[in-house]
Amino acid sequence: MRILGAVLAGGESRRFGSDKAEALLDGKRLIDHAAASIAPFCETVVIAGRTGGVPDRPAPGLGPLGGLCGALAYGAEQGFEAVLTTACDVPELPEALMRVLIAAPPAVIESLPVVGVWPTSLGVRLAAYLESGAPRAMRAWCETAGAQMVAWPQAIRNINRLEDMAQPARLPGAGRGP
Repeated sequence: MRILGAVLAGGESRRFGSDKAEALLDGKRLIDHAAASIAPFCETVVIAGRTGGVPDRPAPGLGPLGGLCGALAYGAEQGFEAVLTTACDVPELPEALMRVLIAAPPAVIESLPVVGVWPTSLGVRLAAYLESGAPRAMRAWCETAGAQMVAWPQAIRNINRLEDMAQPARLPGAGRGP
């Protein structure tokens, strides 16, 4: 199966206070960490939702779903069968988890549904979903698309605030807040 990797990076970084994709973690930009975490499982990796990258579809400003929709459309146009997504604020992912997701698309991490594998054939359906005014929440789309929600017992680092840069990974669901 030909897999395109896509780092979803179109957010506004409100909780972080500055462009978190550009923030340095161990001397390397967060967006580069994210791309490196999925690169071994993809033919190529693109950035979605940022200037110079794959544009959001069907319009800008639709959050992670706009980036996913853009990546699915781009992937289909380029002959990919699936898109493996992560977010620019997820610097590392376990290899075993990636293999579980890839084995059964559509599939996402239950605690972090921006990380997942999506058949490119869902692109047209997602565009229609977004244009319909349906909720722009990843979980709502996952349910609509019939994505398998993979529970992962190990901690996955997700950097939402500046102070998260110094924190270790937390177990899924731990410390959730606004």
